[in-house]
Amino acid sequence: MAPRGLQGFAGSGPMSRLGRYWIFFVIVAVGLALSWGQVGRKAQRALDSSPVVYLHTETPCRPQLAPCAAVAGDRALVLGPAQNGLRVKQAGMRLADVKTAAATFLAADGAELGDEVLIRGADEWQIRRLPEATRSLRLRFVSDGDTTVAEFPVQASSGVSGR
Repeated sequence: MAPRGLQGFAGSGPMSRLGRYWIFFVIVAVGLALSWGQVGRKAQRALDSSPVVYLHTETPCRPQLAPCAAVAGDRALVLGPAQNGLRVKQAGMRLADVKTAAATFLAADGAELGDEVLIRGADEWQIRRLPEATRSLRLRFVSDGDTTVAEFPVQASSGVSGR
């Protein structure tokens, strides 16, 4: 009668229970390592596939005095004065599709002065504060398929108060 269990290497006799557990552990560990490598590659592809659409701002643009637009392809953002701050309207993007809308305040040298999440209205977005040193305003609208970015100049003597 043949011995029970797996045979060891080169006729060394039957494999012990500990040996079988060790081989099982190695196979599972290698499988996990390979699968996590695949997850990382898929996540990177997902990040790479989210395009960013940069809008071109019309000139001259003085949003504190009159509305001005930034346009690219099938979409546009319009920044203009509001009773209390600045207001943003979008075209070519459904309001319901926008996950996040944010403004980044930039100094004259391009340094970031801070971020603010825009306040959603019925059909527009509100920017209520503007730091004193702000010379440019970068708007970022994130939706399911892509991110839309526009940059607007801001005059030194804005009607929007700082903090």
